[in-house]
Amino acid sequence: MQQLLNPFAQKYPDAVDATLPTSASCARFNPSGPFAGHYLATGELDGLVQVWDVETRGIARVLEGHVRAVSSISWSRNNRYLVSSSLDSTAIIWDLSVLPTPSLLPQTPVAGPSTSRVETIRFDAPVASAVFHPRNSKIILASLTCNDVVLVDLRTKTKNRLEDVMEGDESVPKGSLACAVFSPCGSRIYAGTTRGLLLIIDPATRLVTQRVEIATSGIRQLAFDPSGRYLITSSTDRALRVLFCDPLGNLFPSHRFQDAVSRTPWHAAGFSGDGEYVMGGAGNKAGHNVYVWDRDSGVLVKVLEGPKEPLVDCDWHPTRPVIASVGTSGEVHIWQTSSPDNWSAFAPGFEELEENVDYDEREDEFDIEDETDFQRRMDAEEDLLIDVLTPDQSFPRAPESSFADEEPDDDTWEGFYPSLDLE
Repeated sequence: MQQLLNPFAQKYPDAVDATLPTSASCARFNPSGPFAGHYLATGELDGLVQVWDVETRGIARVLEGHVRAVSSISWSRNNRYLVSSSLDSTAIIWDLSVLPTPSLLPQTPVAGPSTSRVETIRFDAPVASAVFHPRNSKIILASLTCNDVVLVDLRTKTKNRLEDVMEGDESVPKGSLACAVFSPCGSRIYAGTTRGLLLIIDPATRLVTQRVEIATSGIRQLAFDPSGRYLITSSTDRALRVLFCDPLGNLFPSHRFQDAVSRTPWHAAGFSGDGEYVMGGAGNKAGHNVYVWDRDSGVLVKVLEGPKEPLVDCDWHPTRPVIASVGTSGEVHIWQTSSPDNWSAFAPGFEELEENVDYDEREDEFDIEDETDFQRRMDAEEDLLIDVLTPDQSFPRAPESSFADEEPDDDTWEGFYPSLDLE
């Protein structure tokens, strides 16, 4: 069961609370569902994939399949499936509802049987990243290290190189697609090129619908906030750019973040779970720093300073102020906020003081209010209807007839937690 969040608590972490002893190269929290953020999947340098329980700091699952380092991890929308990409030129889809054989489960978890592996997708080059479609786990978007992007549809067993539809386009030369992601609604693909051009592509027709020049240098990474309103880009000019995305898919510059002193490159970029903060994992060779900015004002609110080792990857918890960062040693550091007693949370009018102060009484502070007017006002406030169930329709959503819905998948969150009793 998810813990209730304190609305008065700080919304970003302070320091390292725990360290997971592993040899990871990337890490991702499970982003959605009733157990959002309860598990952390890590891709290992030796090719293993591990699923950690964030609360107990124990290993829930070990998956063996790659022969080289894992480069990225992605969860399906309901957390049943994982897709891991590797430098061995493959991407593997894992079904977490398939439990390892009991005989293979001693006190220390070991690699599960091959039945957990649903599909192995082979490519012509090492895979830098692979992500699921937001609405269908049978559609994969893979970015290769040779600057190529491939859209894989397991329903039709097809692989479509996005570069093919732009052949002859001088603005997008061959081998220039550096990275790509789906929009949170799944109706668009955003691809960054080595020349700083952002392409918006229709995944059904694979045609470019819009071109936006972001920078004069190559785009290395793209990430959306959970609502789909904001997109962050990381470029080779060592700058992070936040863009606002309207319901039609048009992009407008919002903020630009950069370390003006040391010109630090960024190895990871993203948003907080509520989208209010921007996170940047610094690629400083002498330190392990995570920068946190306020998204609206663009002000730097915190620099998390970790151990004396470079940062490789980081990810923000989907619901809590928790960050998982990976160092070059492979250890995963869990950043959290200390929670001191906050008595003002129990009474909004209560103020905590460090020392005695003189109290200035307001002129009308102790005036007696007419009980009839007070009761009438309270009754009027109780009659107000507050809608907390209708979803926000202001951000872009996929059209009703989407190619992702032609053949629905079987991605249900119940399959990932077969042994848990929710009653």
